[in-house]
Amino acid sequence: MLILLCESEMVEFSTILQFIQAGGIIVGVAYYIMNIENNRKNQKLQLETRQAQLFMQIYAEQLKRGNIPGYDVVYHMEFDSPEEFEEKYGRENNPEAWYDFWLYNSYYEGIGVLVRENLVDIKLVALLNGGEVISGWEKFEKVTNHYRAKYHWPRWSIEWEYLYTTMKEYALENPELQIITS
Repeated sequence: MLILLCESEMVEFSTILQFIQAGGIIVGVAYYIMNIENNRKNQKLQLETRQAQLFMQIYAEQLKRGNIPGYDVVYHMEFDSPEEFEEKYGRENNPEAWYDFWLYNSYYEGIGVLVRENLVDIKLVALLNGGEVISGWEKFEKVTNHYRAKYHWPRWSIEWEYLYTTMKEYALENPELQIITS
């Protein structure tokens, strides 16, 4: 058996090998943990990138030439009650205005789903459309409730309503953004 002298004590070569093996295991575990952390950071960065790409696709859709006049029509809709809305802009009486309203409604309904499912961060929506989400919902809330009752469709615009509620909370928590809250 090979014996080495180490500071006036005798240490067996097998003991030194055990220490080297233990050190190797510790280094391997540390390397594994470091890789897991790096992978987690990369996945988070990829998710943020995908959210930004998805949001920019939504934004690009909003800016298409044909969509802007529709938003303008919706903003200029004037009514005092859901019944008056239906009379002036309903599907039977004014199909073009109804279609513009439906697109507007569907746009925010879709964004509401993306926010609810954490596919798009509410901050991105707030920075770009926060006030519009709030003012649009408040303008059409009674109309929405009217159609929910009329068509027995309790989920009519439920995701836009979720988006509105989430946006109101976010706006109140982040007053520096100066998002219109009423």
